[in-house]
Amino acid sequence: MRGFTLIEVLLAILVFSLIAAVSWTALGPAGEGFLMLKDARLQLESQQWIGKQLRRDVNYLSHSEDKSIPVVRLMNDSRGDHDFDELHLLIRDPMYPGLTLVRYKIDEDTHKLIREVLSPWARDHVEPISWELADVDSFAVEVYLPGAGWKPILNQAKPYIVPKALKVTVQDERGEMTWELPVFIH
Repeated sequence: MRGFTLIEVLLAILVFSLIAAVSWTALGPAGEGFLMLKDARLQLESQQWIGKQLRRDVNYLSHSEDKSIPVVRLMNDSRGDHDFDELHLLIRDPMYPGLTLVRYKIDEDTHKLIREVLSPWARDHVEPISWELADVDSFAVEVYLPGAGWKPILNQAKPYIVPKALKVTVQDERGEMTWELPVFIH
C-alpha cells in the first residue's frame, strides 16, 4: 500500500491555499456589497417604520374638552441644512384609555428620531414612554392651512386652526423621504 509523500502533501496544501486566496479576493467585494445592501435595506425599513407610525398617529388625532391642548403643535428649529423640528399630536389611541400626547423629536446627541408618548395631564415627574425609530440627520414638518398653503410654522393663535395636512420630511445618510398626511379629526 502506497501513501502520499511529503512533497505531494505540501503541493496539495499550496494549491488549496492559492485557490482560497483567489476566491477570497474575488468574493471579498461581493461580501462588502452584501453588507452595504443589508445596511440600505435596514435604513429603508426604518424609514418605512417612521411613515407607518406617523400615519397611524395622524389617523387617531382627536380634540380634547380642554381647549388649551392643541390637536397639532409644531416647534421649528433649523440649523443650516438640518431641521430639528418637534411635532406634538393629541391622539385617541384605541389601545389606551383617554387621550395621549405623542411627540416626535430628534435626540441631538445620538441623531435618533424619538417617539414619546405621555398623558397630556401627566405630572411633571412622570417620564414619557419613548422609542427610538431611526438614525436621522434632519426632521422637518410643515402644515397645510386653507388659503395659506404649506407653512413651516403653525400659529397657536386663538381660535386654534387645525391644519388640513402635515408634510413630514426625514433626511438621513441615504437620502430624503417625505410623507404628506391628510388630517381628519375623529
